[in-house]
Amino acid sequence: MVILVMLASCDGEKYLSQQVNSIFKQKNVAVNLVFSDDSESKDSIDFLRNVSVELGVDSKKIKIIKGPRQGANANFAHLISSVDISNSVYFAFSDQDDVWQQDKLCVAKEKLATVYDIAKPSIYMGRTMVCDMDLNPLFLSKGKPRPASFRNALLESIAGGNTMVFNQTTLALLKKAGMPVHHDWLSYMVVTACGGTVIFDDEPYVLYRQHDANVIGANNGFIQKWYRLKKLLSNDFRSWVEDNIEALKPLVNDMTADSRLTYEGFVQLHDMRGWYRCLSRLFLFKKLGLYRQRRFEHWGFALAAFLGKI
Repeated sequence: MVILVMLASCDGEKYLSQQVNSIFKQKNVAVNLVFSDDSESKDSIDFLRNVSVELGVDSKKIKIIKGPRQGANANFAHLISSVDISNSVYFAFSDQDDVWQQDKLCVAKEKLATVYDIAKPSIYMGRTMVCDMDLNPLFLSKGKPRPASFRNALLESIAGGNTMVFNQTTLALLKKAGMPVHHDWLSYMVVTACGGTVIFDDEPYVLYRQHDANVIGANNGFIQKWYRLKKLLSNDFRSWVEDNIEALKPLVNDMTADSRLTYEGFVQLHDMRGWYRCLSRLFLFKKLGLYRQRRFEHWGFALAAFLGKI
């Protein structure tokens, strides 16, 4: 059983060798790897090829494609559209600067194998161990205190793409969807909207390397909370919502009846403008049953709905 790992890279020479090494040292699974490289110079492509040679990886197990050079999200979208569904049973996203525990993919495969209806989307995801640049552990990423659902997915992603492994049906739906704001967020929305199964693992199998380029995304404290509040009260989050609505539009007929009604109500909430409709927005937010994983954040988003920021 082959798992295809989709890695979006861009000038990743500093840490990429460690990541690729950890991918090909996975236990009890066959792994193929496809890079979408966004680097400007040809030297980066040569580096990727040299890494595989240095690690003794069969060249047939690695494919390198040129990325669109439109940012990380477009790079992952390019990977999604480029890979062949029929070549693998399961698929995984990978960042370029993490390190995977040796049983990451095996655990994901075993948990996904318990989902018997392969015609429905299923996805495995979980927590990460956030580390410093030298991979010294700092803290665990947040857990999931409330259930995974489409009503939650419309407001947030509950795990990083670097933890996600999913089946062919999920990939087919991702290919059908529009351009995402974030590939991991879209994956969570797609699976929950279309009646699929989300498996969340509290045990971390990814060492998430925190450095200057990703410190906001990994930080679990005040910096991240302030960053999120700033995004929410500006129009950034509202813009993301608009993009997500468009990305989900091609999947309306694939959604469950309940998800379709929730999606339509969410579109209505987004389109409800004007200060005089603030109470109507708040009422609709509550009626739809939208929620965040953490209560404090949930009330912040209720306020955002009241202010027309969703």
